[in-house]
Amino acid sequence: MKSSFQRRLLLHLGIAVVGLGLLAAAAQFVLAWRELRESQDDMLRQVAALALQHPGHELAAPWRAGIDDHDSRIHVAMLPLDPTPSWLSAAAPPGLSTVDGPTGRMRVFVQPRGPYTAVVAQATDARDELAWNGALRALLPSLLLVPLLIWLIGRGVRREFEPVARAASHLETRSALEGPALELGPMPAEIQPFVDAIEGLLQRTRELMHQQQRFVADAAHELRSPLTALALQARNVRHARSLGEARQRLLPLEQGIERASRLSEQLLDLARIESADAPRHGIDLVALGRELLGTYFPVAEGRGIDLGMHAPAAVRVQSSSALLRTILSNAIDNALKYTPGGGEVTLRIEALGAGARCEVVDSGPGIAPEQRDDAFKPFHRIDERGGQGTGLGLAIAREAARRIGAEISLHDRPDSGSGLVLRVDLPEPPRVP
Repeated sequence: MKSSFQRRLLLHLGIAVVGLGLLAAAAQFVLAWRELRESQDDMLRQVAALALQHPGHELAAPWRAGIDDHDSRIHVAMLPLDPTPSWLSAAAPPGLSTVDGPTGRMRVFVQPRGPYTAVVAQATDARDELAWNGALRALLPSLLLVPLLIWLIGRGVRREFEPVARAASHLETRSALEGPALELGPMPAEIQPFVDAIEGLLQRTRELMHQQQRFVADAAHELRSPLTALALQARNVRHARSLGEARQRLLPLEQGIERASRLSEQLLDLARIESADAPRHGIDLVALGRELLGTYFPVAEGRGIDLGMHAPAAVRVQSSSALLRTILSNAIDNALKYTPGGGEVTLRIEALGAGARCEVVDSGPGIAPEQRDDAFKPFHRIDERGGQGTGLGLAIAREAARRIGAEISLHDRPDSGSGLVLRVDLPEPPRVP
């Protein structure tokens, strides 16, 4: 069962209101009870004071004996004019006290003045009944306000959550690629950062989906071109009149097949880099560089290119061996591809603290500064070079660098000669607390 934040909020607020309302009602009841009891004691004092103003005058003994209010049940006696009540002790102290009478407990006030003593008594059950009724009447408004307060809180909470419900309905009707922004309108301050994060996430998702769409379209176009050329070259081989002519026509067919195979491999490499994990472990960059140079040495030797490396004895980093190999191999392959015969390609490795820097320096035509950002885009090729690349090498290297947290960039050669420097800065390993 899904947990509802609104329901839990209403539940907590309702419990708090009911709990505080009961505590406030209990305190109000106790205070009202005590105030009514004190007012009843004050009434006994006032009756005694009134009786002592005219002792033995209008309030004759028969009249005083007959004073008995039905609600308050007050009894008045004026000593020595009246006989001493049987429940009153002769040594009763002046002031208020509680005694046992013939009909139950009584609250008695004794006030002497001169030769007279006023005795005013009230049954405690009558006092309790009056105090109880008065306290309940004082408590009734609070008891009625608690449900009203709970209803108002529930209405206010539901109103505050209405923008969230509208936003959810709005999101359900939208397409993932629709519009640059959600336009959800003002939201509560506590929810607005979450909404902003969702908008940012959806914006990045839209950008990624557009990039994937463009990538798929470019990949389809790049694959269609060599496949079309292969079909034409296959027809040419079919129409060859001699075995020598067929062999000649097979050369461009083989080159086309190799180019299509290379493009397919690079597409698979890019997809694998984007989806696979990149476990980190200790790597000797110098040993990895020697291994890569050994792989590309026949290519460099065949084109008359001086392929070498400048590095210390050993440089160790914590990274992904497979992704580092992908980055450096694409960089070396790209440099060899565009460096003319007689040129040079050098792999430089140096330690930077706990990280490292790898540079592939070539003596090719280089890339203009304004075109270097575009060089990392998939299928981007510089036309004036006339190379046979697929335009995916640097894109693959950049994606692999992003996966391991490295920075990849293009620079001019430091000696001001023609050529290009592809630099990869490997970060320091994260510290374990």
